[in-house]
Amino acid sequence: MNFERAKSIILTILVGTSVFLTWNIWTYEPEYEKIDESDLIKIKSDEQIVSDVIKPVSVLFHRNGQHFQTVDPEKIERMEKEFSQWAYSDIKQVSLKMIQKEFEDFVHEDRSIEINFSDDVPMSLYKSVLDIKDEDMSNFSFDRIVIKQKDIGGDESAVYFISYKKKQIYQGKVPTTNLRNFSEKFYNKNYPTYTALTIDGTKKIFVPENPVEINRYQYYIDDLDIENLKDALFNNPKYVRQEPVTRGEEYSDGTRLLSVNKEDYVLSYINPAQKSKVFATSSELLEKSIDFINDHAGWEGSNYRFDYLSENEQRVIFRLFIDGYPAFNEYGMTEIEQIWGKEDIYSYQRPFFSLASVLPSEDPVVTLPTGNEVMEQLKGNKNIDLGSVQDISIGYKLNKSLDSKLVTLVTLEPTWYYRSGEKWLIVPFEDAGGDNDGLE
Repeated sequence: MNFERAKSIILTILVGTSVFLTWNIWTYEPEYEKIDESDLIKIKSDEQIVSDVIKPVSVLFHRNGQHFQTVDPEKIERMEKEFSQWAYSDIKQVSLKMIQKEFEDFVHEDRSIEINFSDDVPMSLYKSVLDIKDEDMSNFSFDRIVIKQKDIGGDESAVYFISYKKKQIYQGKVPTTNLRNFSEKFYNKNYPTYTALTIDGTKKIFVPENPVEINRYQYYIDDLDIENLKDALFNNPKYVRQEPVTRGEEYSDGTRLLSVNKEDYVLSYINPAQKSKVFATSSELLEKSIDFINDHAGWEGSNYRFDYLSENEQRVIFRLFIDGYPAFNEYGMTEIEQIWGKEDIYSYQRPFFSLASVLPSEDPVVTLPTGNEVMEQLKGNKNIDLGSVQDISIGYKLNKSLDSKLVTLVTLEPTWYYRSGEKWLIVPFEDAGGDNDGLE
C-alpha cells in the first residue's frame, strides 16, 4: 500500500466518523426529569373574544306584579352559560306597529325574564356566542333577550330578541326543555326588589326599592408599558419623535400623534389621515374594535365590557365594570374609546393602568338611597330636564390620589347616576354640594 492510498483511507475514515458524530449530536434526545407543572406560574393572556366582552349587565324578573333584578356577575355568568348552549332556530322579525305603551307592556310583561345588555348588540356578531341553526341571519341588533313564561309549551318555545331603541322584536325558537330548566333554576329565586318608575309619561325604568349596600374599593395601580404600545401604533417606530409636554409626553411621526397624560393615566392616539365618512356595519365595527384592543395593549387584566356603539360616528366604547356596576371618570380613566376611519383606527383613547391590589378599608360598605329617593332628587332639581333622563343606575366614581409614599391610588366610590343623551351624570343630592359632573 503506497502512502497516497493510505492517506485516502484515513481521510475517508475521519470524514465518516465526523458525519456519524454530527448525526448523533443532532438526533440526541436526553431524558430530562419530568417537571411538576403544578409548581409553574401560569400567565393568563389578556386577549378577549366576543363572549368575554359582550355580556349581559343585568337580569330582570317580573313576578306577580313585582320586579326583581340582579347585577351579580357570578349569577349572570351561570345564566349566560345556560342560554348560550340552547339551539336557536327560525329567527324572524315579529314586530308590529306599536305605540310606546304597547311596546312597553310587551317588553315588561308580567311572568317574564329580561336579560339586558348595555347597548344594541349586532346579532351577526353575537351569534358566535349562541348556538344558532339559521345560516342566513338577518342583520339586526338587540339590547335584551326576553323569555315569557306564558309562551313555554309544546316541543319548542319562543325567545325574543328586542331592540328598545328601534322598537324591533325578533322571535326565535328553542327546545322547551331548555326554557323549563332555566326557569326552574333562576326564575323564582331571591333577588333584590325593584320598583318600576315612569319617565316623561311613557318610558319605564326599574330601580331598587330599598337602600342598597355596596362596597367601596381602593386600589394600587400598575402602569401599562407605553413603549410597547407606541411601537404597536406606529408603523415605523424609528421615525417617531418624543416631546415633553406639561402633563406628560407626546410622540409623533409627522402624521400621527400619541399623547400620554401622566396625571390622569390616559393616552390618546389620533391618525388624521384616516378621517373618513366610510361606514362599517355595527357587526364589523364591534368585531374589529375587539381585535384592535387584543393587538394593542390588550385589556390590562381589568374587567372591560362592551358599553356603547354608534354606527354613524363609527365609535365604540368599552367600560370598566366592578362587581357588575359600571365605573365612570370625567377624564376617561374608566373607558376604552375607538373611532374608526376609512382603513384603520382614526382615534384611540384608553387608560394605561390596571387595578393591581385592593387595599383594606375602615368603612368598606356604603349605603345608597332608594331609587324613589333618587327620582325625587331629579324632579326637585330645576337644572335637570326630566324628559331627557333615559336611565338611572348605580355606578362607581373613580377618583385618583397619592398615598404618603407618593404612590398612585384609585378609589371607587359607589354613586347614583342618571343618563341624559349619551352622558352619564352624577345625581346631585343636596348633601353632595350640588355635584353634577358630566361623564361620557
